[in-house]
Amino acid sequence: MNLTAIILAGGKSTRMGTDKALLNMNGKTLLEIVIEICQPVCSSIIISSNNPAHGIYGYPVIADEQKDCGPIGGVYTCLKQSLTNWNFIISVDTPFVTPNFIQFLLQHSGNFDAVIPEYSGKTEPLIALYNKSCLPVIEKQIQLQLFKIQHLVALLNTEFVESSEWMEKTPMLFNNLNQPEDFNTVNKIL
Repeated sequence: MNLTAIILAGGKSTRMGTDKALLNMNGKTLLEIVIEICQPVCSSIIISSNNPAHGIYGYPVIADEQKDCGPIGGVYTCLKQSLTNWNFIISVDTPFVTPNFIQFLLQHSGNFDAVIPEYSGKTEPLIALYNKSCLPVIEKQIQLQLFKIQHLVALLNTEFVESSEWMEKTPMLFNNLNQPEDFNTVNKIL
């Protein structure tokens, strides 16, 4: 199955205080790490960002059509640009996802709008699969200025995939690096 990766790298990084996508971890930027995670599984990669510097690795950088509505704006704009029905959405600040986990999610991509990991009562809607079929619902949410991804997911035909076993094998799988403390802690571990 052809799959497009949509890397959400357009956040304001206010808690981090600097552009997260270009932070260096083990000699690579977070953007480079996430691209490498997606490459083995995804036939194409799109970067959702308003920063032209994110095009450094040769992938298309697509600015949000609708400004200032958070991740839903990037998901919407990039789904419209994608040439595949299924798309893997991943936030640039989640560098511990694995290609095998993406393949695991793909195994659940039946007749759904979205496939979202779930564990311990939590969901990860920004490390998930979205089908282009959800575009009309996203567009309506943006028009209504209802920007929360959790609200969107509740309206879609969503398959929630139990991922606790993955968390046991890879405890940092869903860790995201929002603040300098998160980044410093991870750099000490690695």
